[in-house]
Amino acid sequence: MKISPLYQAVLMGTALISATAMAQETTQQHTLDTVVVSANLIEQPITETIASVSVVTAEDIQRSQVDSAKAAINLLPGVNFTSSGARGQSAALYTRGTESDHTLILVNGIRIGTPTAAGTRLELIPVDQIEKIEFVRGPRSALYGSDAIGGIIQIFTKRGKQKASGSVALTLGEQGTHKLSGTYSQPYSDTGSISVALSADHHDGIDVKDDAEFDKDGYRNLSANIAIDQQLAERVDLNLQAIKWQGNSEFDTTWGGNESDFENELYSAHIQYSGDSFDSALSAAYVKDDNLTYGNGISRKNGSRYVTERQQVNWLNTVYINNTSISAGLDFLNDNLADSTQSYTVNSRDTKAAFVGLLQEGDHYQAELSGRFTDDEQFGENTTYSAGYAYQFKPVKIAISHGTAFKAPTFDDLYYPLSFGYQGNPDLKPEESETTEISFSGHGVSNWEVSVYKTNIRNLISINDSFTTVENTNKAEIEGVDASYQISYGHWNHTLAYQYVNAKDAATGKKLRFRPQDTVKWQMSYAANQWSAGSEIIWEGKRYTSLDNSSSLPAFTVVNLYTAYQATPEWTLGSRIENLFDKAYQTNPGYNNQDRLLTVSARYSF
Repeated sequence: MKISPLYQAVLMGTALISATAMAQETTQQHTLDTVVVSANLIEQPITETIASVSVVTAEDIQRSQVDSAKAAINLLPGVNFTSSGARGQSAALYTRGTESDHTLILVNGIRIGTPTAAGTRLELIPVDQIEKIEFVRGPRSALYGSDAIGGIIQIFTKRGKQKASGSVALTLGEQGTHKLSGTYSQPYSDTGSISVALSADHHDGIDVKDDAEFDKDGYRNLSANIAIDQQLAERVDLNLQAIKWQGNSEFDTTWGGNESDFENELYSAHIQYSGDSFDSALSAAYVKDDNLTYGNGISRKNGSRYVTERQQVNWLNTVYINNTSISAGLDFLNDNLADSTQSYTVNSRDTKAAFVGLLQEGDHYQAELSGRFTDDEQFGENTTYSAGYAYQFKPVKIAISHGTAFKAPTFDDLYYPLSFGYQGNPDLKPEESETTEISFSGHGVSNWEVSVYKTNIRNLISINDSFTTVENTNKAEIEGVDASYQISYGHWNHTLAYQYVNAKDAATGKKLRFRPQDTVKWQMSYAANQWSAGSEIIWEGKRYTSLDNSSSLPAFTVVNLYTAYQATPEWTLGSRIENLFDKAYQTNPGYNNQDRLLTVSARYSF
């Protein structure tokens, strides 16, 4: 009897769980102590959130030596990527079977996605600047507004510390890989500190598309992050931050340009009052996304330029009464793309919103209720809500939730100028969703969670049959399961994740493109004395690539390895092998993913 790769992976995971569950040692408790803020806008232990939340720390990133935020997120349950190549190439994120622009991406609470074509290029965010990543699965539009249909990803960057410290790291590898990065943090007074993070990343790349141009498609990224933390008074703190990354990404295409210059900037100010029973925070930010595409016979001067400038203001207030917290706030967002080469009929918009959230925690339960009213200058008004309840039955917690969410049409959807017979549709409505979820979780000798959900999405925006514009035509139905299991014993740690996604067009019954039905992710690590090592095994099932399901890409397995040696308290040496068995696979038709890549690194901390 032939055993499928999925069955082998599940069987291997089941054997692992059975073996490790008999171990007498206790699981490491760092997961139990983890505090998150993205689920409900206030600090909560991760074990007390109703929503399913995963966290990646700077220590996780440094230990595994992943090269991008995308690579770190790809190890979490509930996500799949469709990549148009290797490092630095564009990649679409699909969370729980939703669309590639249905996950809200935040950096320190600030939206960074472009409102033109939508989506956020996670592969461009410098991984050395990341302190923590929080991934909340499920709808969160009731608190955050547009885009949060499948979930939200919030990236927190590094900030100042109360003592002088820093590090310098050098990474070298195959395919012309070399990266130099450094961080430094220094208190400048008893109440203030400053931190700086710099990095330069270069990769010669691979030929990402065999039938286009026979060349290597490289990637270069220079980045800087400066943060100032100042205590203004006993209960008042100020944070100022400036982040910039810029570089060049080459790609293959049979039409148009084949090279892109990118420049991203984020400047923010955050002031917070923290009282005994009342907190108030005011944030303001300016975000600029500048992308120029050229090459393949098109000069830089004649390239296509998209420039988005975004101004954001957020005011959040939270009142704590016994075991209840009530949060309420206002949001303002202005998008402007007047400097783009494309001439849009409308090139700016304002979005205003008010929201409120209630969270109650008892000895054995948590309950939450939130709602948001959004007034968008382009499509009008939208109201979203979310409700959830969890109860702790020792040793299992059961949680149930229901929420609505929406995705605002982009500038391209609405106002793209007439070009080759195609143009935007200003009459579009926002995409809207409803999700119901029930989850079971346990924490102790092992940490585990199983979530079952159903999402209905209506008014999906898609191109019409004549390819002349986009319309609200489709309705999607998504049913899925996320499951994760983590245990530590002795020097070993295992994390096993499985996801099932049945995403289909409600009218035709056909599976939605680029969503594998089954995915298995297994991380295994060992740490003892000065040595640590680990592996990552990712198996993704078949994915359809056409609307009528007539074409597909086969299942694949990728294995990554890493190791580190703490030579002295200051020096750490490491190595990583990406795609150990040099597996040739694709997640986007015609585009090659990363082949085997060996890198070595040295880090000096002081």
